[in-house]
Amino acid sequence: MNNNNHLAQKLIKKYDSLSISQIQQDIEKIVQSFSMKPWISQEYIFDKINYKNKQYLLDLNKIIRKDDKLQLKITKNSAAKKYWNTILPFSYRVNDVINNNYKFPLRIAIFPGVSCMFYCGFCGRNQKAKYETSIIDDGINKINNIISDAKPGTKISISGGLEPLTNPKLGSIIKKGYDLGFKIPLITNAYSLTEGYIKKNPEIWLLDSLRVSLYGYDNESYKEITQLDKSFKIVKRNVINFLKSRNKINKNLKVGFNFIILSENYKNLIDVLKLIKEINLEVKNGEGINFLTLRDDYQSVTGRDENFDKERKYRFNGGMGEDERKNLLKIIENFENLRLQYCPKLHVDYGYSLEYLSQKIFDRGLVKIKGEKIRSYGFPQLSVAIDLHGDIFLFREAGFLNRQGNEKVIIGRLDDKKNSLEKNIKNFLNQKKPIKFEENDSRFLDSFDHVLNALVNQAEEDEKFGIPLNSGPIAFKNFDLKESIGNNWYSDDI
Repeated sequence: MNNNNHLAQKLIKKYDSLSISQIQQDIEKIVQSFSMKPWISQEYIFDKINYKNKQYLLDLNKIIRKDDKLQLKITKNSAAKKYWNTILPFSYRVNDVINNNYKFPLRIAIFPGVSCMFYCGFCGRNQKAKYETSIIDDGINKINNIISDAKPGTKISISGGLEPLTNPKLGSIIKKGYDLGFKIPLITNAYSLTEGYIKKNPEIWLLDSLRVSLYGYDNESYKEITQLDKSFKIVKRNVINFLKSRNKINKNLKVGFNFIILSENYKNLIDVLKLIKEINLEVKNGEGINFLTLRDDYQSVTGRDENFDKERKYRFNGGMGEDERKNLLKIIENFENLRLQYCPKLHVDYGYSLEYLSQKIFDRGLVKIKGEKIRSYGFPQLSVAIDLHGDIFLFREAGFLNRQGNEKVIIGRLDDKKNSLEKNIKNFLNQKKPIKFEENDSRFLDSFDHVLNALVNQAEEDEKFGIPLNSGPIAFKNFDLKESIGNNWYSDDI
């Protein structure tokens, strides 16, 4: 508390009924609250402080907002830092979302995959659906037009949807983005990351980063998730060969794994680390795996009623319970110790809720938005997803071909230049036809979508309470559009 003494001194004359200690306590309450839960409301804070006066809360917020050390404590050095990494660059757009003002999206997720060879039990895709190969050329043209229209600083990523490498002309998209100055990350299962595919799509070497979805640590564990025999052997071989070639062609291309923590696999986290060590030892001409992202299962599929996503043959039971998360906390502690021993250069990104566990803070999981709390117009000013048809999805987990119920969040379809992304979004907003969401529609939002939704909801609630976002405790800024906004998996920087 003593560290806040000089800050409390600034208010003691104005609020002489309060003691220095009480003002210190209130400053600390606000700092700690936002260090743990960035989406907390001003009304909640108001109920917790010693003096129930809005001007007093505004003054506290201003003091915290102007103090660089406290800003760093909240946004960079707290358990919630991964949330803040997402929130900060998007905050200046929230009023546009609330007021349904058109803005070109800050992030665009491109889903160019034609099909997928895996049948993962936590994936939300319709396991029977795939795109007709006859639409590939048209789909590529639509996607490249979007990239051409994108504003400087827009974050464009390639993922799925379905597996991106099932598109034989993926390189065209990467080349278009690269030529226009965009840093493009790619998420893939790497099953098709063969030398033959790369020869046909050498533009892959122009990527900023490549993240491989890792589904296990040996043949058995991989098959359990993917339902495809020998998938582990093939992926491991492809990754090793890719790393060796990367070190010759483009050393700046960062390569990493993503591992989703499930009830079925959380005990094997150390085995993932051992696998990375093994792969790195095989890559003798330079660096191996650069980063590992660890993610919670946000239960887009797992734990859902069987009436939803009925087209699925394979699914897992549900997310981790409280006891499992407590066990995971212990495993992560051991993991960190071994990481320094096995892979000291490996950057580990724990994502949103797992960051709490990595700092030995027990947490029950991700922020979740459900039912009527889902934005009725989404937030296309912040983020959209585009598939091979040119369909525009408000949320990323909706972007699977023919996923049950996802038609409600398709807000338009691209048609070359005649019906651009801008036209589609403007038309959707101007129609003023809000989407009515149900409880289970939260399955259409990935963890990133949940965070953005929480941010906008918070800003709207605070505005109604009389303390708008720019009068809160966080020093939001208008980010230079040239700055990166997310998908920087290999660093803690925004």
